[in-house]
Amino acid sequence: MITDAGNRVIEIKAGEILYNQGEECSTMFLLKSGKIELYIGKGTKREYLLHTAADYGDSLGEMGLLQGEPRNATAIAVEDSVVVEIDEAHFGAFIKENPARAIKMIKDLSLRFRNLTTEFDETKELLIKTLTDAEKKSLKGRLKRLADILLDVPEDVPPDLYMECYTRNHGNLV
Repeated sequence: MITDAGNRVIEIKAGEILYNQGEECSTMFLLKSGKIELYIGKGTKREYLLHTAADYGDSLGEMGLLQGEPRNATAIAVEDSVVVEIDEAHFGAFIKENPARAIKMIKDLSLRFRNLTTEFDETKELLIKTLTDAEKKSLKGRLKRLADILLDVPEDVPPDLYMECYTRNHGNLV
């Protein structure tokens, strides 16, 4: 097994999955070479490209290490890649020995947070516009339009049918 300062080095071929969304974890990764994309909802109709790690030292999967939470995205190598896996036992030493890489990791997290905040603001504006435009419609029509945006309800489903199914499964809206 190849190591980097006691941390495991992993080689990934293009198209291979480094980790899957929802997996339990307690490690993070630093990119040494290659390119890895992070997806939310990979393989679903709500698939979303969250981030692309393409620069030496880009960090991936920090939440697993820092919060002990399941993976929030799926990481897939876009090209042959090499990563260093850092576990909790080696994280403190990594920070002390590599302050520049630690600062880059913080900058990566900040950039991703800013991108998500921007995406949230754009989505909020779309919802406000949609609801404002829908004020001319009936309550069922407005709820249907909102459901179309949030839940990908097919266009050919009439509002009454959607509302009937929703209330049967979730109770009344009001």
